[in-house]
Amino acid sequence: MTDASFLIGLADATVSASTVLILAGLGELISERAGILNLGVEGMILVGALSGVVATVMTGSYWIGFAVGSICGLLTATIHAFLCISLKADQAISGIMLTLLGTGVTTYFGQQWASAQFTGFPDRTLPVIGGLLVEIPLLGPTVFEGPATDFIALGLVVAVWWLLTRTNLGLEMISVGEDPETADTMGIDVFRMRYLAVLIGGLLAGAAGAHLSLAFNGIWTNNIAAGQGWIAVALVIFARWRPGRLLVGAYLFALFNSLRLRSQSLDLALGPESPLAGLLNPVIEFLLNPAIMSMYPYIVTLVVLVATIVLRRDDDSAQPAALVQAYSREAD
Repeated sequence: MTDASFLIGLADATVSASTVLILAGLGELISERAGILNLGVEGMILVGALSGVVATVMTGSYWIGFAVGSICGLLTATIHAFLCISLKADQAISGIMLTLLGTGVTTYFGQQWASAQFTGFPDRTLPVIGGLLVEIPLLGPTVFEGPATDFIALGLVVAVWWLLTRTNLGLEMISVGEDPETADTMGIDVFRMRYLAVLIGGLLAGAAGAHLSLAFNGIWTNNIAAGQGWIAVALVIFARWRPGRLLVGAYLFALFNSLRLRSQSLDLALGPESPLAGLLNPVIEFLLNPAIMSMYPYIVTLVVLVATIVLRRDDDSAQPAALVQAYSREAD
């Protein structure tokens, strides 16, 4: 394999692998900006992935499958919204329960769909101008050619930024995540805003799951999310609740994950004539071991997350002040 083809393959895998993190991360970002922590992202991804496959097999349309997967993620998020907003349950416990529920339900019902055959999202060029842009060396085929869900995810990064910073609806969501009592005094329906944010988060998590099974993997397997829901939650903190930074974090994690999958094609061993070959080659072999490389994405995420928390400075992108705090009009 040539260096150019390896880099193109790595970049293409990175972009496609990042989509699930972008979609799920954006949903969690919206939910947290409204003050609701959702640790059930992993479970909603699993529900979206399985329901997307089921709908695609039954209808023959991957677009219907994607829509059904997204809606099932939204319906799953309704449980979290009801428990945390209406019943004021502990948000962390509710989220973990949702992940366990999603894992159990999809493991039980997903067994019969593990061998299902279906046609998922094909690779396409970006509409209108994609035919020209795809000719750009390295960047073209990786960014401007792929499944439609990749383009949707990139477009949603801009859309979520616009929603939260340029619209009244987004500013109201942020206000209930910063100071719900003041927002309520100003006539903003805190409960409606928080419900809306959590449901949007569930919709995007379900879409992330549908992308995972219908575009990225092309199959359904138990535990297909493989911890990416938890990574999406961590990326929101890394991004300091900013969509643009979340995009960078998603690419960073996906890069290391894709590098692990393609490590077998790497040959970085020193030649026998090198005086340091006997010393360094065992180290290189150890570092390129697939089992060791499988830890790299999580190590990088953990290091970046810790560094972000330690080095963060107070600004308007810091943690929402009312995050994980239940609101009661009578009590407040």
